[in-house]
Amino acid sequence: MKSIIEPQKKIPVLDEADVIVVGGGPAGIGAALSAAQNGAKTILLEQFGSLGGMQTQCFQASFSFIDHEIQGGVIQDVIYGLKRNGGLIKDTTADTRTGKGMGAIFFDVESYKYLLDQMMANAGVKPMFHVFGVGAVKEGKMIKGIIIESKEGRQVVLGKVIVDSTGSADIAWKSGAPCMEEGFPRGPKKGRHSGLGYTFFFGGVDAAKLKMFRKENPEEWGELFGGRELIKKSKKDGTLYGNRAAFLLSEIWGRGSIWILGPQYPLPMGHHGWLTADITHGEIDLRKQAWSMYNLLKKNVPGFEKSYIEKTPNFPLLRDTHRMLGKYVLTEKDIRQGRIFDDSIAISNMCPDVFGPDDEHEWMGDIPPYDIPYRCLVSKETENLLAAGSTISTDFITFCATRYCTPSICTGQAAGTAAALAARNRVSTQKLDVKLLQDTLNRQGARTSLKNVSKAVLKEYQKKARQAQERIQSHAF
Repeated sequence: MKSIIEPQKKIPVLDEADVIVVGGGPAGIGAALSAAQNGAKTILLEQFGSLGGMQTQCFQASFSFIDHEIQGGVIQDVIYGLKRNGGLIKDTTADTRTGKGMGAIFFDVESYKYLLDQMMANAGVKPMFHVFGVGAVKEGKMIKGIIIESKEGRQVVLGKVIVDSTGSADIAWKSGAPCMEEGFPRGPKKGRHSGLGYTFFFGGVDAAKLKMFRKENPEEWGELFGGRELIKKSKKDGTLYGNRAAFLLSEIWGRGSIWILGPQYPLPMGHHGWLTADITHGEIDLRKQAWSMYNLLKKNVPGFEKSYIEKTPNFPLLRDTHRMLGKYVLTEKDIRQGRIFDDSIAISNMCPDVFGPDDEHEWMGDIPPYDIPYRCLVSKETENLLAAGSTISTDFITFCATRYCTPSICTGQAAGTAAALAARNRVSTQKLDVKLLQDTLNRQGARTSLKNVSKAVLKEYQKKARQAQERIQSHAF
């Protein structure tokens, strides 16, 4: 690749803060709110014009597996806010411990955006929209500031502690901090990445007609993912473009819209979700797949006759790219054992949801709740850099669970609280007193370890995991 020498120039300092949070998705929301609530001057940098990340830009408008015995603090504040402002569409959290569903809360995207603006203002967070973190100002083992690009040009925001909640470890990677990017861990496709996902909305759907059709055709359309035979036939006769084997159709209750998760763009070996060419080709291909699906459903599925594509996302689902290498890497073995850590700062009850390099999909529902240690949030080398959400230090399989919105907002709360405490006490994030962090989180309502979860609750989860294991074994060859 050719290169040029960029002329040396002064970069103006736009602002300074105790804590800089980069990325306004669930992890960044948890980090920014908790940092500010713990007394830190906090700036939140976001490349789009609203907060929520994949929840608002890619229509992943839910929090899965919500359980007040597992998650507390910021996430419960958000859920309460959605209930208060009328943004909560449906609550299925009664299913969280039963295994019957995703145990989720579903919300209206626009209500959520507005709520987050209000929460940030009330907490004293300073958001900066339409800015992209392109690099870091680094001195030795410390990041002194984040270089941003915006309509104003290139500027820098200075800070004492940095939280990378970009979802792709953009700041860790661009600052030279050690990162992981190994891709799929086993089998003939080892080393490849999960590929790009896509969700979109149909409008004008006759929901009652569709519901009746699904009820009358349970084998083909009764499950969460449906249409397998139609897809197989349509691929064979050339009337469907795409590589997914099934569609996920979800009604937006009472609104005449259908949310669909269907298109998938595979990344061949050597291609990555952070390369401009791959993202560009992926976007074009995913849109082509969406329109092909639209034409197929409109012609073949009752209820779609007068439908139209209402919305496509602002950005594709980037599943695995970079993760920051921390002081500890949380592994599949750890979470299968439901391991408890002395430095745990959050609990996850999310199982790995593994999307393979092509159309493979595996829901590993036989994993019990597990602790997430603080060391997974702390950079192995950079002394004032923390990670949150899908950026934290895990192996690939564990990432497929911790990337979800619910554990992300919880690790975000832990990272933001740690950042505020480190800035206040003038210590590196690596040397922060973990007991102080845990006590502070607990006072804020967060759940920090399985040690504090009742045996009765854990028995319910263990039963759920055993039942899932039995289902897996019954389907094994």
